[in-house]
Amino acid sequence: MELSNHSAMSETLPLPVTGLILCGGKSKRMGRPKAFLPYEGSTIIGHIVSQIKDLFSEIFIVANEVESFEDLGVDVVKDILPHRGPLGGILSGLMTSSNHYAFVMACDMPLIDVSLIRDVVAQREDNDVVVLSHPQGIEPLFGVYSKNCIKPLEESLFAGNLSVQDFLSGLKAGIFEWEGDRFDAEALPPFFNINTPQDYTQVITKSGSQVSHLPERR
Repeated sequence: MELSNHSAMSETLPLPVTGLILCGGKSKRMGRPKAFLPYEGSTIIGHIVSQIKDLFSEIFIVANEVESFEDLGVDVVKDILPHRGPLGGILSGLMTSSNHYAFVMACDMPLIDVSLIRDVVAQREDNDVVVLSHPQGIEPLFGVYSKNCIKPLEESLFAGNLSVQDFLSGLKAGIFEWEGDRFDAEALPPFFNINTPQDYTQVITKSGSQVSHLPERR
């Protein structure tokens, strides 16, 4: 179901939604943990936490290496099914969340747009999932997931099906159409994720921060 992307700035903060930041990837293409890359005087994960800390009633980082994230001022959830991709991280977060809905994002998306997140979250009612769509596809790691997803997630994971898009096909999913023209056409989109040193350089160049030395791409 396609959703309208009206403004949701009138909903009182903090939203009765859990913020889940997934930090379970191996960062093979980057060559070092993406969450701890320098960004805006902090790290990418530190920046993300600072930008969304007042947005949600609770925030969890979902990670395999819990101790690495313990000084960020938010609770860290150990991935109960490590190395099973983002579906395992979403499941771990939903099982811990005290709210019915959770906003899920990856730890390599530093270009936070709070108003866009609020617009997506505002479409959560009557949907199991709400994901953002744009001309290049959908962003399953920039969306809202409800506790109704727990059982389907368990079934997918134990069946060995780790595809997020296959998982979504069996749920009542809302598709939030992103209006790219609401931003500078030359800017990177707010859901841009960093996978490679080249991606990181792009983000640093746009933000005006200083890029640190990175290892060669593997």
